[in-house]
Amino acid sequence: MTQAQLLSILFIAVYYIVVIIFSFRILLENKNPLKTQSYLLLMTLLPVIGLIIYLLFGINFRKQKLFSRKGFRDQKIIQQWIDDYEHLLKQSSDNMREFLNEKAKLPFLFWRNNFSVLSSNNRVDILNNGERKFPKLLEKIQNARNHIHLEYYIFENDGIGTKIIELLCEKAKSGVEVRLIVDALGSNHLSASAIQKMNQSGVQFKVYNPVIFSSLANKVNYRDHRKIVIVDGETGFVGGINIADRYINDANSTHFWRDTHCMIEGEATYSLQILFLLNWYFVSKELIQPTKSYFPTITHRGDVVSSIISSDPDSDFPNLMESYFSMITSAREEILISTPYFIPNESVLTALKTSAKGGVKVVLILPEVSDSVFVHSASLTYLGDLLKNDIHVYFYKKGMIHSKVMIIDEELATIGTANMDYRSFDNNAEVNAVFFDSELALDLKTHFKTDLKEAVKLDYLTWKKRPYKLKLLGSFGRLIAPLL
Repeated sequence: MTQAQLLSILFIAVYYIVVIIFSFRILLENKNPLKTQSYLLLMTLLPVIGLIIYLLFGINFRKQKLFSRKGFRDQKIIQQWIDDYEHLLKQSSDNMREFLNEKAKLPFLFWRNNFSVLSSNNRVDILNNGERKFPKLLEKIQNARNHIHLEYYIFENDGIGTKIIELLCEKAKSGVEVRLIVDALGSNHLSASAIQKMNQSGVQFKVYNPVIFSSLANKVNYRDHRKIVIVDGETGFVGGINIADRYINDANSTHFWRDTHCMIEGEATYSLQILFLLNWYFVSKELIQPTKSYFPTITHRGDVVSSIISSDPDSDFPNLMESYFSMITSAREEILISTPYFIPNESVLTALKTSAKGGVKVVLILPEVSDSVFVHSASLTYLGDLLKNDIHVYFYKKGMIHSKVMIIDEELATIGTANMDYRSFDNNAEVNAVFFDSELALDLKTHFKTDLKEAVKLDYLTWKKRPYKLKLLGSFGRLIAPLL
């Protein structure tokens, strides 16, 4: 036997010992059975490559190190805040419970472990696309008196980013507290000079989950995918629009970007504030006490009943997935969904198909051309099953549709940051605003119908005839989707 043959046998033996060890590890983790099966199948069918995928995305060493005590600390901090400001955080009175049960017919799950409450004192403006969001955002920042809190997945110092940075620096110099959290991966193009300018001006700048490129394991997981702003504890922004020029459709645009954001004036801002302060403590180790300046008494602003639903990488429960599931199963007549990435888990997929079989009209808008070919290909693999169950699927042709919107029976709606995929359900920090208001739901439905005019309906035959390479890429993407 040659030395090369001996080394080959030794390598194979060591490899299979490692695979066996990791296989036991996967089984003992007791993850979602689909994830467990997928990892085992990958390591069996794709020697070496399957193991590499597991090492990159499956091992939770990085997550355990980052988040092992975060949830415990959050619980203690929230309990302290509740003790001090019970009147702000326990607004879910008996009449609110009756409203939820009678009007929305939803299970009362919104108060479990995500510190969300129902509030009825809210005014909400729908902000379609960046050209509507950014003027409102700049106006509110300009008029800030006490503090400005921003948390973004993508923040670039291009045209709009530079304008916002300059205004933040100006407000910080004038004595307004300015805090900014950006995700390390999503905002990796934010220049060092822009960061230095903010620091020198008094803007408190922090990065969420810094990426250490020498350590590849899970480097793309556990991101802060939120896009929220809180101004003076009274006004909040939440939705799908990051800070970058590509989200604005103007004369310089080369590709139309369709997105949905909203501005909330009222007590729902308290929940956004809590989420920001918790993440601020996580990234800075600075515990900010919830004083009146951060949670001011808010006079009557409107009558929109709202709840803020959030999730984190360390969440004990998939709050956002459960809220989507609950909304879908509560529908009696109509479900309208707009999402850029559609890779649902079995629970959401079954809920959609069951609703459609029960006579509920289900309409889904996806982008015809996505900014991620791999994810889009995986999304396509789910559509045949939807079409066979009489679910209407449309491809938006005007550009990239990035809205994360769901409207139920013209009375219930959600706008937020969470896509309908595994990453948003399991791995990212996300936040959605849920509105129990027929006028707002009808407004969103009007915009939805406008988007349908820019879309083409998909039929089963066309779906079946998609290119073979797209089918193959999609099938592989669907296989590893639960793992990412």
